[in-house]
Amino acid sequence: MFGRPIGMNQGIQFPLATAFTELRAASLMRWHAAKVFQEGSRDGFYANTAKLLSSKALWNAANAAMDTFGGAGLASEYGIEQKFRAARGPLIAPISTNLVLAGIAHRDLGMPKSF
Repeated sequence: MFGRPIGMNQGIQFPLATAFTELRAASLMRWHAAKVFQEGSRDGFYANTAKLLSSKALWNAANAAMDTFGGAGLASEYGIEQKFRAARGPLIAPISTNLVLAGIAHRDLGMPKSF
């Protein structure tokens, strides 16, 4: 772009760096959830938190990729649009983000049940 690498632009760097850090944080929570489960805990907080963080991180990464590619991200030859569509699924399945949040609010924060 304009005779220099596109990655030299902060408008490209920052969303991609943010997506990278969110994915790493979600991965750490996933490993922590596995560790506490292996140690015998059946408290679902860490697993639910890992699911929540990872699905949101994936969606944010897909948005960053689409923003980076712009309109070309919709062209099938780049594979961005397929990944963009696939990134939406974990937000709603196998359990929706809203149900995860409602469960955390009720079980872990002691709030009244909302459903």
